[in-house]
Amino acid sequence: MKLQRIRRFQQAAQLVTVIVLAVNVVLLVGGTITARQAMWLFVAVEVPLVCAVTLMLGIAIVAQLRRGDRLRDAAAGALGHSPLRPLVRAEIRAYRALWLWISGRHSGIQPGAIMLTASHGTLALPTAFAVATVIEIVVLHLVLPWMWLRVSLAVVSVWSLVALFGFLAVHRTNPHYLTDTSLVLRQSGAIVADVELANIESLALRPRFTKTAPAITSGRLFLPNADGTTLDLALKSPVSAQLPALIPSRRKAEEINHISVYLDDPSRLFAVSNGHDRPRSTLEPPSLTNHVRSAASATRRRRPVEN
Repeated sequence: MKLQRIRRFQQAAQLVTVIVLAVNVVLLVGGTITARQAMWLFVAVEVPLVCAVTLMLGIAIVAQLRRGDRLRDAAAGALGHSPLRPLVRAEIRAYRALWLWISGRHSGIQPGAIMLTASHGTLALPTAFAVATVIEIVVLHLVLPWMWLRVSLAVVSVWSLVALFGFLAVHRTNPHYLTDTSLVLRQSGAIVADVELANIESLALRPRFTKTAPAITSGRLFLPNADGTTLDLALKSPVSAQLPALIPSRRKAEEINHISVYLDDPSRLFAVSNGHDRPRSTLEPPSLTNHVRSAASATRRRRPVEN
């Protein structure tokens, strides 16, 4: 009962936040209050509300810890079905990925696996956005007369850049990879499909430019970047694939029998499978399995794979 009351209070607090924001916008646009008054009105309501929500969450977590739950399970139970929970988890994951990217490490790759990166061209848009944001900060600093507003907008702009590069880091630190027995395809840090090598009927270098976002269409999984896809895989039998999404209800899962994926160096997959430097248009799965195993063993002997 206590947990249910806390969840109802969380929902009410979120509703109050939306109402306060809406009222602030209406009054500000109508000229009834100034920007400073709108800010203080928001702070006056939200600060006590945040303190109350934090206190109640703490009480709920302590209550569940006393029942024997682990800290992680207790926190998840206290947060319940709050719409803020996936946002918080995604942001924490982005900050962790950003740290891994800065330190030159990767996440979730099995020891001895062969990385298949797909990061070419992913920095262009974030870099352009970063340049535009810096220009915006400078312009607003010169135009706006209120110091508090200039500082607030600068902080928000810098935070948005950190968040943007953090989400990019999630992609760059969680590449696709090959194990002894399977090809693991990932998106946004989650495994989309785990394809057994013996189930791969053929590979073909075939650029496709129709899709620039992950999708599943007519039994074909698309994992592109801004330049589309570069490699097609045909499977002997369908496998399950699930595209991740911030909101669980938006996640899409289907059976697929074809895959179109972007790889920075598609020839690497062919070279590993054939034991040659040049790619061939197709390959047979027994050769793929054997050569991936030998290449993975050689990788283990040469260097450890970062985790």
